[in-house]
Amino acid sequence: MPVHVLAGHLVIVTAPLAALLALVYAWRPAVRRGMRLPLVAAGVLNLAVAVWAEQAGSALYEELTAAADRAGQQLPPTVLSHAHQGDALTVSSFALAVTVLAVVWRSLAPGRERGAGSLIASGVLTAAVVAVWVFTATTVVQALQAVWSHHTLWQS
Repeated sequence: MPVHVLAGHLVIVTAPLAALLALVYAWRPAVRRGMRLPLVAAGVLNLAVAVWAEQAGSALYEELTAAADRAGQQLPPTVLSHAHQGDALTVSSFALAVTVLAVVWRSLAPGRERGAGSLIASGVLTAAVVAVWVFTATTVVQALQAVWSHHTLWQS
């Protein structure tokens, strides 16, 4: 089994989880004190796993491309689409991690007064959450299509 498969499965668990923690942290000030360190850990872990999955995916893509070239074939277009979506997921995971690190000790720090700054920070954090969720979903869909694209039973 390629390493990318393991790393990819970890990303589809860590990304939505980190995003959910960030969303709760952004909009529930009462829970921020106890969630700050778990949120930072989840955001950093998700980023690390996303980078690992992307690197393993790049290596797998190169192997598959070489094998297809040797066989005189081309990879299905869904494989390249999945690679692009994976890149977008890594970028959105980076954005989430950076946003989390920026807001948990500044504008959304536990005990900090609410105001326009915290509302803006919550909105920015929410935007990063939505991006992670969207790119996680589209990356999974593209992965499934890439894996099953060569099976005639599943083609329409």
